[in-house]
Amino acid sequence: MTSRTPTVKVRGHLDRTADIIMGTANVVATLWILGLMVLIVCDILGRETLGRPIAGVPEMVKYSIVGIVFLQIAHTHRNGEMIRSDGILGMARRRWPVAGLVMDLFAQICGAVFAATLAWAVWPKVVRAYERGEMEGVQGHFTLPVWPFLALIVLGSVLLAVSFLLTAMTTLKEHRDV
Repeated sequence: MTSRTPTVKVRGHLDRTADIIMGTANVVATLWILGLMVLIVCDILGRETLGRPIAGVPEMVKYSIVGIVFLQIAHTHRNGEMIRSDGILGMARRRWPVAGLVMDLFAQICGAVFAATLAWAVWPKVVRAYERGEMEGVQGHFTLPVWPFLALIVLGSVLLAVSFLLTAMTTLKEHRDV
């Protein structure tokens, strides 16, 4: 999708609140990326100049990538920057506006269902990891709790589902007269 999410003058409180939450998650993820960059540079400098790398950097990076993606995905979708093919949809919108609207709404609803299903499927893993105290890494060297990263998958998936639903509602509001 190359254009931004459709805008309607009737942007409600829910839209604005969602935008603030998704934007904040995006900023947190961006700052997290900057922190990771500093951590990786320090790890390389420590490894190459002092012969002492920072313990756990590979584990931190591995889990951080997942956290960062899920913190940013809802904001990306909300701003219309998710990769998708609009060729058939664009043609349908031009030739058969109602069919194009139905296809777009169907895609948004499918996205919301998929994201909500992901959140629902991962939530028990969050609870289990928290209750068991699951850790990643090498005991005695470096360990990292797993549950916060799983919780970020749930949070990001819920925000993405909300983004899909809000986009569907906005699209429907814009095309009431179709």
